[in-house]
This record gives sequence, structure tokens and C-alpha cells, in this order.
Amino acid sequence: MSFTSADIRNLAIIGHNGTGKTTLLEQILYNGGIIPKAEGVDSGKSVSDFTDEEQERGMSIHTSLASLEWKGHQINLLDTPGTADFIGEVVCAFRATESAVMVVSGRSGVQIETIKLWRRLNGRNMPRIVFINELDKEHSSFQKSFGDLKEKFEKTFVPVTIPIGDGTDFKGIVNLIENKAYLIHEAAEKDEPIDIPADMNAMVEEYRLQMIESAAEGDDDLMEKYFAEGTLTEDEIRKGLREGLRDNKIVPVLCGSAVHNNGIASLLNFITNNAPSPEHVNEKADDADGKEVEVEISKEKPMSCMVFKTTIDQFSGKLSYVKVVTGELNSNSELYNPREKRREKGSKIYRAIGKKLIEVSELTAGDIGIITKLDGVRTNDTLCSSNEILTYHKLALPQPVFGLTVNAASKKAEDKLNEFLHRASEEDPTFDVSFNKETKESVISGMGELHITIILDKIRNKQKIEVETKTPKVAYRETITKSANAEYTHKKQTGGHGQYGKVAMEINPLARGEKFTFQNAIKGGSISKGYMPGIEKGIIEGMEEGYLAHYPIVDLGAVIIDGKEHPVDSSEMAFKMAAKGALRACLEKAGVMLLEPIMKLRVFADEQYLGDILSDLSGKRGRVLGQENLGGGIVEIDAEVPQAEMLRYAIDLRSITSGTGSFELDFDHYATLTGKNAEQVIAESKAMVTEEE
Repeated sequence: MSFTSADIRNLAIIGHNGTGKTTLLEQILYNGGIIPKAEGVDSGKSVSDFTDEEQERGMSIHTSLASLEWKGHQINLLDTPGTADFIGEVVCAFRATESAVMVVSGRSGVQIETIKLWRRLNGRNMPRIVFINELDKEHSSFQKSFGDLKEKFEKTFVPVTIPIGDGTDFKGIVNLIENKAYLIHEAAEKDEPIDIPADMNAMVEEYRLQMIESAAEGDDDLMEKYFAEGTLTEDEIRKGLREGLRDNKIVPVLCGSAVHNNGIASLLNFITNNAPSPEHVNEKADDADGKEVEVEISKEKPMSCMVFKTTIDQFSGKLSYVKVVTGELNSNSELYNPREKRREKGSKIYRAIGKKLIEVSELTAGDIGIITKLDGVRTNDTLCSSNEILTYHKLALPQPVFGLTVNAASKKAEDKLNEFLHRASEEDPTFDVSFNKETKESVISGMGELHITIILDKIRNKQKIEVETKTPKVAYRETITKSANAEYTHKKQTGGHGQYGKVAMEINPLARGEKFTFQNAIKGGSISKGYMPGIEKGIIEGMEEGYLAHYPIVDLGAVIIDGKEHPVDSSEMAFKMAAKGALRACLEKAGVMLLEPIMKLRVFADEQYLGDILSDLSGKRGRVLGQENLGGGIVEIDAEVPQAEMLRYAIDLRSITSGTGSFELDFDHYATLTGKNAEQVIAESKAMVTEEE
């Protein structure tokens, strides 16, 4: 069936881990006739949790795509993980969708990942629908969860469906737009509408009035009619809610039980009638001249699409998940890659139901699908016409917060290990593989211990590579604290031409971050200008070798003030060696100190753990900059902490907060390190150099 952009709905299913997102998707696909039976998460047969690692751990790790048709609309759903370690998968989903379904547990209400995801939605000004799930579970309460939402978030929450009973008394839901009830069935069959139970009338009237008032506020004409007549028709309610949701002024709240397939049809109907279509959202891009432009989603322009996710399948090869922004994508479309400045060879186009690929002839503007076997294409790439080049803005991904040094136990397996690590980083943009030239280590970094553990376990189990890990070394620096001058003569006689160069120099401390400056202040030509490049090179090499602990020296200004050359024995090499000697002589008098990297830390945790977190940060030499109450007992703590204290913080914080806390980490600056901490770093560095020698 062919769809226009107006008929498409793209939504991310998001929420805290364990709120029932995967089960909700199963029931949506069952209701849409895509699957014959909704499978439980524990069965290992669910559509979205199809990888070995997801089935083994019973949790979502990757974002998966599933598409269905519902009442003349194409609905593309991206089911996302709910654990902080896999936030990159959620960011990918946000990039490709126009709205989100936030799943909240009727037992737990708003949880820490709910708050963090909400803030990300706010950052994108992204419309959202809340689905309060698990109302059939013991101790569940719609009213408590609804109140929790209103307390913790500054939004207008609009009830659209409400429960008939809570917890063990849960019997179904009432759809306030339709004024109909839907009871649960023993076999979790599809919902059938019935009249609202009489004892629910007062409650229904109260919540329906809230909904109608919110719908009226979405449109001036509706507001006038509401004031005049005191009510709105079903179509008018839909119109008001649709406009309010599209403008992100309201948050509709629906409810039910995914396990019992209750409230799912109402959710689907609401999505098709009210969720924004792609045509209402513009994408930011850079044109061929590098100028930022806003691109309307339109079928009438040349084809362009963005790659928001990449996976590598053992049977289908590389799968590039794309959102078409303009034109139509088909097998004949020109696929020009601006990053590579070349055309890509197109392959087949698919929709997806989890791991199942369904070939289609084309995707129109606003639609989501998969192109196979584009080997040169990566996540964040744009594919477009060479006649109208665009580069869509990249994913705003968080920085990795946990790293490990990694090596293969066998030298023979080293290349194979690196191959699979780089493949993992291609699939997951929040997983980074790098070689630290300073510490001479291969370092992998991710969003947490679980994130990295799952990737390494996959390599160990599937590729049979034994992997060794350890805590990475910290990239310290050295710097000077005062000016100094010295001279050095490099003189060597080897038979024939000898080596001769004399350099007198002065070094001065620079402001933090200026790195290095070089100046020739010789007057009278005691050293020829042709030898200056060798002198500068010698100083740079000497700075790289370090002085105190073999760490690079930074923020140093070097001034050459005098010297002497020999008409026969002088050379660039001789002056390079003289410069290194003069630098070392200066450093002996320049008050060299260690610098350590300082990280900007943001911790998100329940208020009950605040004291323990602050105490732990104090013990880590951290400096707390402030804290903010995010509502509902959740606090954000901002601090600056030395990187050396953060290497295992993902593990420490999990222990302190019973696994509920999370954090974000970014490099901020270098600061001086003195006292026993500096002495320990110097001793360890010298011991390591001795061992290597």
C-alpha cells in the first residue's frame, strides 16, 4: 500500500527499564495483524529482543524497528532500551521520529530514566504521549502515577483513557474520547468496546472534563465553542488534542495492561488520529557550501535521506537504517555520499519487523526503512542527489563514561580482536575504540560497565577470542611554573665531520591550554636561520619525553637567545640535540609540576543517596559545583573530579545507589597535581619505564 507523508507516524517507545516497552510493542503488532501471537519477554521470542545477548539477559539492548499499517496509516515504531548504558540507542531513535510514547509503570511511577529521557525530549521540544502500563499489577495506581507525572514535570497532562479499577481489581479501561469501556479478556484477545459501567460515571465525567478543557485550549475556535456550549464533539476533541500535541503544549496520558492486551487499540487509534506526521517537522542540514538550512519533508524534492543507525547481520550484511527526508527512495535512486564524495551502489530497500526484513519498492518522504549492503556508509551519513548536496546534522550523542584497556590474550588474535572491536563501534556510536599514543594502550570506552561487558562477551563467545582487560592509565601532563634559562653545547667527534651545536635558551610558562610557542630572539646571526627548524624540533621532542614522569610537557614558551655554530661540524641534527640538552637544563630550574585531567561530572540519583554520593566525591578529591532538585526526589549533582578517580565510577555509583543512579562525564581542563598523589604517579611512571627497558 502506498502512503503519503501525512499518513506516516514515526514514534520511539521509551521508558525506564522493566516498564513493559517490549511487551507493549508485541501487543501492538498483534493488534495490527503482524504477528499471530504476542510473546512474553521471558520466552525469548519477542519481535524486538531478537539478538542472542538480549535473549540471554532478558532485556532490550538495541533499538529495533517494527512497522505496521493501522486504519490507513503507516506506523513505524522504534523500541528502545531502558538502561542508561544504552542511551545511544535512544538518541538514534529520537533522531528518526517525530514523537515518543513514554511508558511508565503503574507500580513505580516516574523513575530516574523517565526523568532523564524527559529532559532529552525537552531538549528536542519533542511531542510525547504517556502510557501508564502494568495497572493489573499489585500496588499499581493510575491516580498515583498520574499525580507523580504532574508533580515532577511542568506540563499539561491530559487524561485520554482511565482505568476501571487498579491493581488486582483492574478490569479494563475507559476511552474518554469515544466514551466507551474496554474490558480485559482472559485470553488477552483484542479489545471490544462496551458501555461504561454505571459506577464509573462520576469519575469519567471528572476526567473527561479535564480532557475537553485541554482540547479547547489547543484552538481559539474550539475555545469559543466550549465557552458557548460547555462541550465539544468527538472530532473537535481530536482536533484540539492533535494541535496541542503537535505543538508540544500538552501530554496525552493513556493507560492499560500490555500483558492483558488492554488499552492497546485505544493507543493505536490515538496515534493515528493525533500523533504528528513527519510533514510538520523540518530537518537541519548543511548545503554544498556549508551553510545551515532547514529542509522540509517533501516528496517533491530530489531524494535525500539520513542514516541514523547501522547494524551488521551475519546473513544480510550491513544494514543501514534510514529516514527519507525528501523525494522518494527506490532501487533506482542516486545515492551520493557527501562525506566520502562518491556515489554508493544502491541495493534493496526493506521495512522491518524486528529481524524480519520485508522488501518494498520505495519509501516516501518521512518514511523509515533499511538499505542493505552499503559497505562504505556509516551512521550519521547523508545519502542524496549529487545535483542537490545536503549533509544532515549528526546525532547529538553523549560521551562514553567508562573505559578499559583491552588486549587479546594471544598475539595472533590481536588483529582479529581489533577488527571486531571496530565493527562494534561502527554499529554503536557510543562505543569508542582508540589507541592512546601517550600511554601506548588500546582503550575501549562505553556508557557503562554493562555496555562494555556485553560487547566483550559477544566477542568471547562468538569469535572465541580470549580478551584481557585492565583499568586504563591516565594521560597526565607536565608543565613549568617559572621562567628559566640555560645553555647546552652538543659536541661529538666521530672521525671525519663531527657534530657541533650550541644553544642558549629561555623558557617561560604559558597560560593553561596555549600548549607551545617558539621564538628566535637571536640578534647578530650567531645561529643561521636554517638551523632553527632543527632547534624547534629538538625542543618539541624534549617536551614529548617529559621531565618528572615521562609525560608530555605543555604550556611552555621557548625563546632562543644565543648560540654558536661550526662552519664544518654543525648540522640540523646537531642543533636538535643541543636544543634538547638546553631544554633539559632549563627544566631543572623551572619548577616542573604534574598536571592531571579534570572531568566535568553530572550525577543523577534519588535524593536518599545524596549524602553518600557527596561523601564519595569528597573522597575522590571532587569539587561539588552545585546540585539541582529535578522533582520527585531526583537530584542532579554537578562536580569537577580528577579523571584518575573516575576510572571505575560507573561501578562505584551503581554500588552506592543500588543500580539506580547514572552519570555523564566530559573532559573539562588540566589542573596541577602535587603532594603524595604526584609522588605516587611519578614513582609508578618510573617503575613502568624501568620495566619496559
